[in-house]
Amino acid sequence: YKLISWYVSTTGSDDNDGSEENPFATIQAGIDATIDGDTVLVAEGTYTENINFNGKTIVVGSLFLTTQDTSYISSTIIDGNDAGSVVIIGPGTITGFSITNGNSTNGGGIINSSSSSATLNNLNITNNIASNIGGGIYINGNNTLIQSCIIKNNQGYLGGGVGYTSPYTSNIIN
Repeated sequence: YKLISWYVSTTGSDDNDGSEENPFATIQAGIDATIDGDTVLVAEGTYTENINFNGKTIVVGSLFLTTQDTSYISSTIIDGNDAGSVVIIGPGTITGFSITNGNSTNGGGIINSSSSSATLNNLNITNNIASNIGGGIYINGNNTLIQSCIIKNNQGYLGGGVGYTSPYTSNIIN
């Protein structure tokens, strides 16, 4: 089996095959096409959607992933449109996005309530709301690595930025 990259662009179509020449239009279509070990590479732009890794061990990244150009973090936006958690992850890795306008009971921006580990890397997590725990990020009983993320202007009853319930093992690295 060869590891595969799937491509997403605001100019794409979910009727496409997800190749670099014919990208999908939504990140979720890219995720749905993957199997464990695959990568979803997302071109800059604003994606108004809520994404779910559906238990897959995959990498979802902006062009920051391949270029290390930090300008892609602010120019590749996942906007949850106040329609739930912006990202449901676990396991897997998400890197190089701005994650905003999530609104959920727990984990307005990102939620990992699975028993699986996840990696959150080089993200701007802002302006998300949780009526209960973790406006920006909610972690429940798993090993989640939070690395080089900006978490600000989020609201939650408990843990406006990051909320967790134990038992947990979590690493936050600036």
